[in-house]
This record gives sequence, C-alpha cells and structure tokens, in this order.
Amino acid sequence: MATKRQTFRLYPNKAQEKALLYARRLHCYLYNACVSHREYEYKRNRKTVSYLEQQNLLPDFKKVWVEYSALHSQSLQATVKRVDFAYQRFFQGLSGKPKFKSIRRYSGWTYPAQSGWKVNSTGKHGTVTLTDLGITLKMRGKAKHWGVPTTLT
Repeated sequence: MATKRQTFRLYPNKAQEKALLYARRLHCYLYNACVSHREYEYKRNRKTVSYLEQQNLLPDFKKVWVEYSALHSQSLQATVKRVDFAYQRFFQGLSGKPKFKSIRRYSGWTYPAQSGWKVNSTGKHGTVTLTDLGITLKMRGKAKHWGVPTTLT
C-alpha cells in the first residue's frame, strides 16, 4: 500500500512556539552529537559506529543531559536514525559527508509511532497533541483521503 502524506498548517501561540523551538533545538544538538560521535570514533579508533550502538547510548545520554528526559524516546531514536540514513547515503556515494547543522538548517523531528502524539481531526482542521511537550496545537488544512495517521513529522 502506498504511503500517503497529509500536510496541515499548525498555529501555535507564543508559549507553544517557544516549546517547539526548544524541542527542535534539542533534536538538532542530538543530531550534531551523533555526527561528532561517529567522526571521533573513526578518527581516534578507526571504528565505525552503528545505529544500534548510538540508540543503546540514549538512556545514559538522557541521564547525563536531563533536559532530554522530557522528550519522547522514539523521537530521539528517529533523530539518531536520521544520522544513520545520512551516513548510509554518504557510503553509497549518493551524497556528501554529513555535516553539523545549525538550528536554521535543522527542519524538525519525527514521531515514528502514535505513542508520542495524538491527532483529533476527521481530515479537515482539528488539533494535534504532543504528549512529551504537553501542548495541543491547532491545525488547519483538508486531507484528500483521510485515514489513520501513523507518523508525525
């Protein structure tokens, strides 16, 4: 079955916008930390780091950096997976070496499962709730074919 994408416009208030920017910044820092970890291990030890190794480090990472404890673990895993995809493309010769990203060039994060969010809509307008941030955002738009959403980006 084909994957269908539905795009809605979000309308956060000032406090919600600040929380979204803070979460985006934390995901950007995690992305850069994963890139740095892979570069360091290769330069120092000539060892490649896999996705599973970095994913298994996340619980300890969340203990040391307590600001990450509020974020949903699956969204953090998706950020680590984004780094892994970038390196896979690099090794296949499809793109350049992954670089550190500034907050301006980091587009956002993904919730790969429905446990981190909930949408309240029938396909036209509605709200989306991000459970880790504890905010409910208004959204506007109309879906051509509405189904059960499985991923949120």
